[in-house]
Amino acid sequence: MPIGKIEGIVKRNVGTQVYYFGTIMSDKIKNITFVPVIEESKNTYLLENTADGYQRPGSRSRMRQFMNYLKDDPNSVVPPVLISGRDKWRFESASGQELYGELIIDAPAAIIDGQHRIGGYIALFEDGEECRPVDFILLEGLDIDAEIKEFTTVNNSQKGVPKPLTAFLEDKEPARIAWALNQEDDSPFKNRITRITMGRNHLFALHSVAKQIQRTFNRGGISDFDEEEKVETLIKYWTIIADELEDEWSDIEKLDDTNTKGRKDFEYKLLELTGFIVWSLMGPEILGRSYLEGVGINWDHVRSLVKACGHVDWRKEGQYAGRTGEAGGPFIQKDIERLMPPDTGVLEEE
Repeated sequence: MPIGKIEGIVKRNVGTQVYYFGTIMSDKIKNITFVPVIEESKNTYLLENTADGYQRPGSRSRMRQFMNYLKDDPNSVVPPVLISGRDKWRFESASGQELYGELIIDAPAAIIDGQHRIGGYIALFEDGEECRPVDFILLEGLDIDAEIKEFTTVNNSQKGVPKPLTAFLEDKEPARIAWALNQEDDSPFKNRITRITMGRNHLFALHSVAKQIQRTFNRGGISDFDEEEKVETLIKYWTIIADELEDEWSDIEKLDDTNTKGRKDFEYKLLELTGFIVWSLMGPEILGRSYLEGVGINWDHVRSLVKACGHVDWRKEGQYAGRTGEAGGPFIQKDIERLMPPDTGVLEEE
């Protein structure tokens, strides 16, 4: 028995590949899609399935970040997500319209690209009771191998639109990287870094972030990364920190909550400059130990190190009360370093 139906579908093809354009409302999309993951998430807005899984679990913090983007930019046009029907979505043409009709859904479709966008739409509906249309492209007739190939192609070829930087940045790499963290859509610091005065929604000033970026890559191997690699590395590194320290990271939501005093109501040091200093000082050790020349960074290893040493007392009034900024950051860093597991030098077994 079908579990759903979507009308207003347009059928297309390129070469021998048949595909469909359509729109699903965000209150329905959760139950008719899933993510084929390698392992299940600790906490997610999406349905997941580990059978024949090939994707990493999504980042809940990135889903909530996209949710906030949807709330702040209600007129924004979002690119379609890409899904695979696995022969469980059937097209039925309308009378006299061979290329126009409806999709009959017998089982959920696999999300190939767009799990964080879909998670953001679902979060907006579940947490904010706001329903939005979600555009999609459904690929027909893919087996698992073809689906994996499509996933790999999409994720390896995506590039963000280059953003020109203004002259006041003086063309210095750390400042350009810091500003990229403020502009890239998948950065956990999007719109949280300022070039001028600190506003309610900001976490850090540009020059403060730029200084810490130089520290993060202060180790052989990763110090040779080009500018784009450093931006991508920082986004992944801080996304892992956000996911592993979810309670502490939740302070960020106070910046947009007018019922709070913003940064003044933060409960933890993680999203204060102190926390940024600590994890920047830890960067060379964590990222450096997880890097293999010619292979790159083992992100599972990074996550294991963050998980092993990151859960110290981040409360503002806790163990490190009064330890702030350039004086407090190195003090907390030393305690975190004591929790680091021994460096075996063997990444292949991670």
